[in-house]
Amino acid sequence: MKRIRTPQEKKALSLENDRRNVVAESQWGARDAIAKRKQWVNQSHRKAVHQELSALSGASPADPEAVESSVAAAKRHNWRKHPDVPLKQALLVRRSRKSSGAGNEP
Repeated sequence: MKRIRTPQEKKALSLENDRRNVVAESQWGARDAIAKRKQWVNQSHRKAVHQELSALSGASPADPEAVESSVAAAKRHNWRKHPDVPLKQALLVRRSRKSSGAGNEP
């Protein structure tokens, strides 16, 4: 049977399990930005492959191995979302920034 947790235990679990985006973007803009970055990675890779293929097709018919090697040479941009941090850690960072006066200019 599940035991009843105290409010302090619930708060501690919440601080551990809840996550926050600490990258310099708003949490609402992050949803759009992540999708757009993934889209950019895929589109730029498709464009590079298409440019390689069009450069080869303009010349004489090449052997398939040369085409495959040139297409494989088109590198894909590497982008990954930074993982969110636990709320407890995000609050500590925010508190330390606030106490140090970061961003306050006279």
